[in-house]
Amino acid sequence: MESFKVPIRNLFCLLSYANEMPHLVKSLNDVDEDLITYDFIAKQFLNEVQTLNRRGFVKSYVVKKEVTSQLGGRLMMNNSMKYIITRKPIIVCEKDEYSANILLNQVMKSTLKSICFNRYVKEETRKQSFLYLDLIPEVDASPLMKETFSKIYFGKHNVHYKRMVHIARLLHELTLLSHKHGNWSLFSAELDERSLNQIFEKFLFHFYRIEQQDYRVSSEVMKWQLEGNQSLLPFMRTDVSLTQKNGFKKIIIDAKFYKNVFQENYGKSSFHSHNMYQLYTYLLHQPKELNVRGILIYPFNGVHVDEQFRRDNRMTMEIMTLNLDDSWKGIYEKLLGVLNRNVDGSLVRN
Repeated sequence: MESFKVPIRNLFCLLSYANEMPHLVKSLNDVDEDLITYDFIAKQFLNEVQTLNRRGFVKSYVVKKEVTSQLGGRLMMNNSMKYIITRKPIIVCEKDEYSANILLNQVMKSTLKSICFNRYVKEETRKQSFLYLDLIPEVDASPLMKETFSKIYFGKHNVHYKRMVHIARLLHELTLLSHKHGNWSLFSAELDERSLNQIFEKFLFHFYRIEQQDYRVSSEVMKWQLEGNQSLLPFMRTDVSLTQKNGFKKIIIDAKFYKNVFQENYGKSSFHSHNMYQLYTYLLHQPKELNVRGILIYPFNGVHVDEQFRRDNRMTMEIMTLNLDDSWKGIYEKLLGVLNRNVDGSLVRN
């Protein structure tokens, strides 16, 4: 499987949008992009831990089971029965204990431990993480999973934890990716096309949902306009569909992360046929009253592509490359600029 090299700063931006956390990117607008490394993100997390420590870590009542010789709290009869049967003077009780050992602090401690053993951060950052572990000795450090973050809910009493949790989630995702792919450094990461394609699809969807107001954004499921057994027909679902709110325009975007934007057949270079057929089919299934554009986005790999093909006055197909090694500002502006182009590449005049 082919792989792509992506700067950590851009991977951080992609993941921030993919996880619906664009404010993390915007909060670093004043930071030189070249300074945003793996180590830099870990230090941002440590800054959040320091801030929370000064404010005081949140505590709550936690259910605790204990084997004891004295009755207290709630008697757990089923758990105690084995001791009662053997006539041991022991029972199992359940008590509510006011403790910092809650999920939010467990995520924080687990992330600190992860930084301590992460070879992609500097030694001074690992040492600082180790020292911060002593701030919460009573808190468990359970292994983090993606599902862990979906269990967290914020209210007035813990909303100040939100930034820490968001950065912890990004560090966790970066760690998972780095374990799958070995060619990582402080500054860049090498990802296979499947992993990068999945991240980029989610990124595009949320980027356009958040950064523009003219179009409704969806991932559209379409039915074949054919009679017969529909269950045998392939599934049709777009990566990103943008439908103009106050007009008759629609844009369907598909991300395809292949190392080579062209296929070779008998010495002739052409765009990948199955990608073209798929997007063309999506366009043919759109309502006749809409002006539709289909856009295939490939990663830039030494060959700049920006082609437009017109079927008629209402339907066009476009193929473009996006340089993920570009500045984040350049990527941001190019993706927004795509929405405001005519078929000849000129900007739409409002």
